[in-house]
Amino acid sequence: MKGNVRNVIIAAVSNLSTAYNLSVISIVQVIIENQYCGGPKGCKDDADLAATACLVGAIFGQLTFGYVGDCLGRSRALQLTMAISIFGALISAFAVPLDSSSPKTVFHFLAITRFVLGVGVGGVYPLSATIASESAGSSTSRGRTVSIVFSMQGVANLLVPIIALALVQLPNGNGNPDSPDDLGLSWRLMLGLGGIPGILLAPYKAAETREAAKAAATDGAVEVNAVVSDGSSTARMAGAPQKMTLMQALASPRYWGKILGCAGGWFLFDITFYGNQLFQAPVLASIFNVAHNKSAPSHFEPIEGDLSHNRALQMIMIACIALPGYYVSVCFMDSLGRRNIQLQGFFFMTVLFGILGIWFDEMQKRNLAALLLVLYGLTFFFSNFGPNSTTFILPSETFPPEVRTTLNGFSAASGKAGAALGSYFFTPFNEEYGLPHTMLACAAVSLAGLLLTLAFVEDRRRSGMEGASQTRPLLSTAIE
Repeated sequence: MKGNVRNVIIAAVSNLSTAYNLSVISIVQVIIENQYCGGPKGCKDDADLAATACLVGAIFGQLTFGYVGDCLGRSRALQLTMAISIFGALISAFAVPLDSSSPKTVFHFLAITRFVLGVGVGGVYPLSATIASESAGSSTSRGRTVSIVFSMQGVANLLVPIIALALVQLPNGNGNPDSPDDLGLSWRLMLGLGGIPGILLAPYKAAETREAAKAAATDGAVEVNAVVSDGSSTARMAGAPQKMTLMQALASPRYWGKILGCAGGWFLFDITFYGNQLFQAPVLASIFNVAHNKSAPSHFEPIEGDLSHNRALQMIMIACIALPGYYVSVCFMDSLGRRNIQLQGFFFMTVLFGILGIWFDEMQKRNLAALLLVLYGLTFFFSNFGPNSTTFILPSETFPPEVRTTLNGFSAASGKAGAALGSYFFTPFNEEYGLPHTMLACAAVSLAGLLLTLAFVEDRRRSGMEGASQTRPLLSTAIE
């Protein structure tokens, strides 16, 4: 039991680190744009390159370390992916322009380091979810256990702007925004802090490794004694269940619907979730009528000014509205079930995005900023009390242990592919057609997620996982 609790804590802190590293760039990027490029228009393509590199790295990490987790074991794979995350976060803090004559090439440096970071944080997704599921005490508490681990994402999203507001108060935290040196220490610390959780976990991971090695040695001795007493290894192996390979799982019609339900639901959800985060700034600018305020700056100040201009304060407000959704999921994940929570989440997202799409302009004309903010914040609440939590849990308990993290990683990578599609699609769509039509597009995608959940996601309340948990590497490879 002690080892299981430690495994859950390790998975939770790993997920906290992952969410922090993915979220912190939203503030850091704006600060660097203002300092090195004179504003967001000066190096938009370069900044997008750095953001995209992390996403590409995450997809690579999810696919790679999902497979590694099935071959080497969850614990060893998590140690490796956390080491990569720590390295990527720390080296990002030392970003400098690669070309001294072109300050915007600082984003080229960040593109390289953020790709490395993305590989690490991507690997954490399938491994932390699977470790939490396999460490849960029983099927009646498994959903709650994994939901607690995933709720660290919401905590990280709240910590990022709070830490940003604190760090800009450092001695060089204020000054001339046109100076490349201004806020330099602050944003470097913001990036570097992403490696601290992994460093703090190192002693606990070392203790876990020692215990796992000891258990493996004990199990090996028992197996040898069993072979000797039987007189041959063939007699013992004859009754052993055959381990499933990845190719066998993919070829089995039994798993086609499950893969589509897990990967497809994650893909559709992340289109809206990451697309929504991407155009969060223009949404909030419209809510607070910044674009029509001639005295307001032409772009959002990331850490200065009142609520209508301060991105950090706005992120805190949105995070506070969204955070309870994670813990409502914790309370009801095992009683309502993953399928029902995902259904109601997609349903309310469809309704809320539809309301915003139809009446956004009207509410803005009537200066109903508070109502707009609440409705917009509720889209995040029902994302978290909905598919954001369930898509993290479902792959970790749906597939057999031999290929569990591999298919979990594939599902997570499908989500990041949806995030890439949403990031690519929604920005030009929003610029061309405006926020109301963008909200309606989000409503349509959410409706598609609702229908897919109805068709392919099963209710796994109080149902056991397929196979026993795996604490050591499999003797057979995941692919044959």
